[in-house]
Amino acid sequence: MNEANEILNNIDTVRFEPFELNLLPLLKIPFILLIIANLLFALILYFRIRILSDTFVTSQNRSIKSLVVIYLLGTFFFSLFAILFLVLS
Repeated sequence: MNEANEILNNIDTVRFEPFELNLLPLLKIPFILLIIANLLFALILYFRIRILSDTFVTSQNRSIKSLVVIYLLGTFFFSLFAILFLVLS
């Protein structure tokens, strides 16, 4: 039982004789890059909607702009929480 606990505790580390490498931080990097890409997508969507709403005048411009701003702010705050949880884990 003691050996099994030791194996499970060291499952995310690779040991060479003089070195020890922890793999868990390396697995977090793709998720952080994906969250940053999602933020950039939301920002590009905001700029695209803003340009389109300034180009074409309709009665729904204000509601669409506010909806995209709410989406952008929600994406920003939830991405901050996600990065915080990734860093703390």
